[in-house]
Amino acid sequence: MLQDVQPDLAAALPWPPPADLPPDPASDFEASAAQPGASLTPTPRSPAADDARPRRGYAGAQSVGHVPLLDTMWAVHPCPIYDHRNKPGPWFQFRVPHGFEWNRVRLPVPNLPRALEGLRIVHVSDFHFHRVWKPPYDQLLARIAADVPDLLLSTGDYVEEKSDYRPALPMVLRLLKGLKAKLGAFGILGNRDGHACGRALSRLQSDLALVDGQRIEIPFGADGTTIELIGLPGVDRSELNDDFLRSVSPRRERSLRIVLSHSPDHLPRVLYALQPDLFLTGHTHGGQCCLPGGYPVVRHDSSPRRLCSGIHWVDRTWMVTNRGFGFSGLQMRLFCPAEVLDLRLTRMT
Repeated sequence: MLQDVQPDLAAALPWPPPADLPPDPASDFEASAAQPGASLTPTPRSPAADDARPRRGYAGAQSVGHVPLLDTMWAVHPCPIYDHRNKPGPWFQFRVPHGFEWNRVRLPVPNLPRALEGLRIVHVSDFHFHRVWKPPYDQLLARIAADVPDLLLSTGDYVEEKSDYRPALPMVLRLLKGLKAKLGAFGILGNRDGHACGRALSRLQSDLALVDGQRIEIPFGADGTTIELIGLPGVDRSELNDDFLRSVSPRRERSLRIVLSHSPDHLPRVLYALQPDLFLTGHTHGGQCCLPGGYPVVRHDSSPRRLCSGIHWVDRTWMVTNRGFGFSGLQMRLFCPAEVLDLRLTRMT
């Protein structure tokens, strides 16, 4: 759960040692043995004398304690724990997602309410439907139906054609009808969807609640615990403004705050204003066509390339960037399989 990071201690210590510092206790034996007729037993030292000795720290500074650098040599942060049952997806896909990864990940969350221990969230994104339904979508819905999650969250881009969403609309409605969760399915729009598509989805279906530009609370348990969902406007980046951020009420105790954003590069704007526990996003497709090892060539986002896919710890917030399920533009994936993320939250200890 924790990852240790140790700096180069040799580089941190001054060399040669400052002349004004007395010798180390380990050198007392060597100094006494070097004198003619000296005993090979070092002179006993009192604990008070040891406590009075200056301690070496960084750059020769004095520090408190018997072990130099103990307070500064380690830094820790939580890490996502990937399940050993996860299997790699196909490295090449053309036109339809011939197979996809179902990635189970355990996330330790600081200050997670006890009632939410083990909460399971399935995160999907970026289907980019055309007018054709393919077998992988049936496989996805069957897997969700066989093991219904607590919460299902989607971060947009249900259709591919921005100019006319209507040919793909029956496929999207068929998909959304199968997205089931115990506490409900929620989502936002993406930049390909458009507001007209959003109005049609809200009018024609009720299986997935669209929360663009909204904040909702889901009660959980009898102790006042809540799950707080904040949907950022996703059709156009400019729709996220300071007025919306100021309208969101401050966090309260016994709550889990999840922000849904289609674009990953919204994180710097909302990180300190909203203080989310989870920031779920998509849009980049992980690069879609990558170099071996998953290195994205094109990212369609201003975030660093390493944030274009995967799960990252960014200043007490889990940034979860889903590679998505479909294709945009060039109808292929290379070294970047489609994926579904199955997240289970645990208390960080």
